[in-house]
Amino acid sequence: MSTTTQNPTDGSISKFLRWLGSKLPSFDEQADKEQRLALTAKYTNSCLVITMCIICVLLPLWTTLSLTGRGFQISHRIKHHILGRNSFLHKSKLYHNKSFKICLFWFIITAVCSTYDAKRDLLQITKRMGRVAVAMMPPLLFLSLRPSPLPRVLYLSLLPIHKWISRIVVLGSLLHTVFYIIYMHKRNVLWTKIKKLPNIYGIVALILFCLIGISSIRKFRRWNFKLFYGIHYISTWLTVILLYLHARPGIPYYTALNCFILICQIAYRLCITNITTASIINVSPSLTLFEFPLDDIALKPILPSGHVRIQIVENNFLKRWFHKLIPLQHPYTISSLPTDDTVKLIIRNGNFPLKSNSKYYITGAYEPVLNFMKKTKNSETESIIRDPFRINSSQLLHSPLYYAINARRVFIIVGGSAISFGLPLLRILNFNGVNVRLIWVSRDFHDLKLLNYFKNNFEGMEIYITGFKGNEQDIQIDYIDYEHQRNNELCAVNNTENSYLLTEHERTSHENRHFHKCNTTNNLTNLAGIDNSDEIDFTGMFATHKPKSKSDINLSNNARQPLININTNFFRDPVTLGFPQNDSENFHPNEQLDENQDVDMNLKIPSGVKVFFGRPILDDKDYEWCLQRECSLDSEGNVCFDRSINDAEELSNVWVLAAGPDGLVEGTRRWATDVGLRFHGENYAI
Repeated sequence: MSTTTQNPTDGSISKFLRWLGSKLPSFDEQADKEQRLALTAKYTNSCLVITMCIICVLLPLWTTLSLTGRGFQISHRIKHHILGRNSFLHKSKLYHNKSFKICLFWFIITAVCSTYDAKRDLLQITKRMGRVAVAMMPPLLFLSLRPSPLPRVLYLSLLPIHKWISRIVVLGSLLHTVFYIIYMHKRNVLWTKIKKLPNIYGIVALILFCLIGISSIRKFRRWNFKLFYGIHYISTWLTVILLYLHARPGIPYYTALNCFILICQIAYRLCITNITTASIINVSPSLTLFEFPLDDIALKPILPSGHVRIQIVENNFLKRWFHKLIPLQHPYTISSLPTDDTVKLIIRNGNFPLKSNSKYYITGAYEPVLNFMKKTKNSETESIIRDPFRINSSQLLHSPLYYAINARRVFIIVGGSAISFGLPLLRILNFNGVNVRLIWVSRDFHDLKLLNYFKNNFEGMEIYITGFKGNEQDIQIDYIDYEHQRNNELCAVNNTENSYLLTEHERTSHENRHFHKCNTTNNLTNLAGIDNSDEIDFTGMFATHKPKSKSDINLSNNARQPLININTNFFRDPVTLGFPQNDSENFHPNEQLDENQDVDMNLKIPSGVKVFFGRPILDDKDYEWCLQRECSLDSEGNVCFDRSINDAEELSNVWVLAAGPDGLVEGTRRWATDVGLRFHGENYAI
């Protein structure tokens, strides 16, 4: 006779599972129906109130406090000293993942509102999931308003919150449907209930929610943006109506609020939309200049680097009405000054129809949110300027280019067609006596022709030509941890005799490594810009040369070297740089050249511009530039940088701006965050 011995571990697991099952929500829990409805309504309304308070009160309040000197010092202390590069938290990838933090925050809020005080009543939790999804619809639509009614908040900065709240709404709606199907199946009423018209409306609404969620994935958006926008716009209206028909008890107030937000957005868009006739100028194989009169804008721009949204006027009557119902508008930054009579837009060539002398709808202008700059109505009231190095003259105060700027230094990084964001800011800041650096990352040297169409002060502008084939959305910027990798820098060309670009092998691998700076003894003070009369001949620039030796350098004593290297002479003869047109192994500026396209290799580079080849890397030299102070004439020596000064006080008047593809903006944001700088970014990614 054999006996079976029970494993004690199996018994412990069984006890644990029984205990866990007794704690998990269940449909078997009995609850009063009226109490269940009351709790569902209570926490649904609480979810709406909490969400709107966070978006409409706490978010602007946080922005306002962070702009104060005390708020910046606290933020700088936390980011730069407590959560610096050496901290364990900083080394975590999740710490730098902005999307994860946004998703986690809003998931916790919706999860608490769906489950708190439910007392294991799974039916109540199921009902709450659906009602919470409904309650999140007004905040979701509010976040998509253009422009944002929130003070000091750019609507583009709210899009990540809008995106993740919408995905949480889709998830809540999906779980609401799945749990209800399980509940009805357990009670053997699934096919009876599912045939009811209100439930059919709910299923259709869920399908539309899923379409919105799937089409919002980045790969789908970049594959077909028109399809994404059409699904998004039409499905939003349909879900608002279908949820009203589905919900029991009814949701008239939520539906009215949703419709009010959508109708206000349409009415505002129609009020600020005019029709203009555009002039198209082909600048390079990849860039086009779009011009139209300033008088055709309904809202005249006040600050530089605002944007308008444009859409071609179709000849077909049905197409015109379709586009009015579904406004598939393309946003473009205004690259001209607010005072110019002609508005200029820099457009990357693509699928958007560009036809000279054709009519376009122009919506806007939409003002940027530059919290360090404002336009004063009465310049005479700005009699006290804190910066003693800024010219305070009557001519400046009465100039249309005068702005009240609360910044000592501004560091701007843009990529591709986002140069339209940097050009007007560069001129305005230079005019108002603010120290400014503008880095423009472009993949095609032909794009430099664009500068000849702007009358600008280009002092402080640096151009980096990456030379790789691909989409503008793939442009990135790197930064190195200068505490541990002080020797990894970009190797720039430093003389005309030995200038070269990356070889084919280096170019294909440069995405996964850092460049190294070439050994040099010259200092920035010995470098001159390129004169207006100069023409750079690229007929030999990219010939294959043996790479120069790379060695470690002292970052505090050396600087990046541009193509033009002048000892002390500011006035000089034109410099000729070579580019063999048949040297396809070393450079592919653009393979899709029109036979009639001007491919003249002689480029005029305005004065003040420095040209580099490769991808820029942000490091401690850039941080030291942000800390530099202007030297007074009576100061002893030439020391303009003093680390004994409180970094937070110095950096409170320093701003880092980034515009362009997602990789470039995110890389710049991380660098600015790590070193504790003020940051403003505008993402041009689809």
